[in-house]
Amino acid sequence: MAEFWALLEKGGLVMPLLLFASVATIAVAVERYRVFQRADANHDCLQEQLEKYLPAGEWEAALTEVRKMESFSAAVAAAGIAQAGRGSRAADLAMEGVANRGASRLRQRLDILGLMVTMAPLLGLLGTVIGMIRTFNVLSVRSSQPFAITGGVGEALIATAAGLCVAIIALAFLAYFRNRLDRMLNDAEETAAFIITAIGEQEQ
Repeated sequence: MAEFWALLEKGGLVMPLLLFASVATIAVAVERYRVFQRADANHDCLQEQLEKYLPAGEWEAALTEVRKMESFSAAVAAAGIAQAGRGSRAADLAMEGVANRGASRLRQRLDILGLMVTMAPLLGLLGTVIGMIRTFNVLSVRSSQPFAITGGVGEALIATAAGLCVAIIALAFLAYFRNRLDRMLNDAEETAAFIITAIGEQEQ
């Protein structure tokens, strides 16, 4: 821990900002992970319930079972099943609306990760510039003191490395959540298609 604080001090003025950025990145990632875990639960169970009840025309039973689930796909399915009696068009519109609102909620705070991907390297670059300015000032004033000169170079390198580390971590989290959201949207589309097909067969 002492080495960490020493490194933080050596990195210069931008290091507290980068520390805050790293903490914000981890906090957002943990919070979004919990949200995604709830939204992505029981998809296989949902499909089993739909395949069990919808072909048999047991819409009320299907709706009761689906409403017990809290996943993203379950919310979409419940909206469609609730409108099944009004036809496939009404069900499709209801599911689309729920899917759009759910996707918007899942995307919340992901823009913070995107901000960190962009901002952290810039903060590191700022630290680099500040460190190099200090180095050139030392060169012009105290050129006979090599340790004073290398201090500015060390500050520049530490700030750059820290900025890149924060950006890489934020980018990895952002890619993970975007890929997971895409998969959840695909699952919801498959669920919606299954329900629309079942409604179409009922209307025939």
